[in-house]
Amino acid sequence: MGATVIYDFETSGLSPHNDDIIEIGAKCVEDESTFETLIIPLSRKGITPKITEITGITNEILRSEGKRTLPAFIAFFDYLQQKYDTHEGLTLVAHNGLLFDDIFLRRYLRYLQGEGITKYDDMFKHVVYVDSLMVARYLHPERRYHNMRDLCQLYNVQNESAHRAMGDVNALFILWKYFTDALKQKHSDVSGKHLRYILYYE
Repeated sequence: MGATVIYDFETSGLSPHNDDIIEIGAKCVEDESTFETLIIPLSRKGITPKITEITGITNEILRSEGKRTLPAFIAFFDYLQQKYDTHEGLTLVAHNGLLFDDIFLRRYLRYLQGEGITKYDDMFKHVVYVDSLMVARYLHPERRYHNMRDLCQLYNVQNESAHRAMGDVNALFILWKYFTDALKQKHSDVSGKHLRYILYYE
């Protein structure tokens, strides 16, 4: 079956091709283990007041508590590798991941490869990516909006730290249980590869 890890990035802007990841949050569905860290921007550019307004993360916090990008992503990928090895497979779930988080993730994988770190390549060749936004649209085609705020209201889920990585991850972790329970009423197999088939081909 493999492990399912819910993950989220907080970033310095809205461009997954140019902006920086400033925080990682992740939680494994199977054992509820978590990973979180703040990251000093790879570009070394300071984050803007707008990002601080949205996330509460300041440049001072990143300087004092943030890890450098390389060790931060080695630690994150080690966490994912352990789940992949233990559960013999890995599905990564992010909300709007298809157009945002997954692109950031692949870009930072290339950064590690550029630094000569290729030990995660085999894992990422087999990772299954699922966008929970697509799941929400599949389950609720009647709704106009499927963002995290509206879904939390729909399912009465409290996100006590919205726009912080672990806050969003913890909220999506609860939503994901509701989603998979609903999917299981229609489909016997909702594991990563089968779920992608359901979402994109049904």
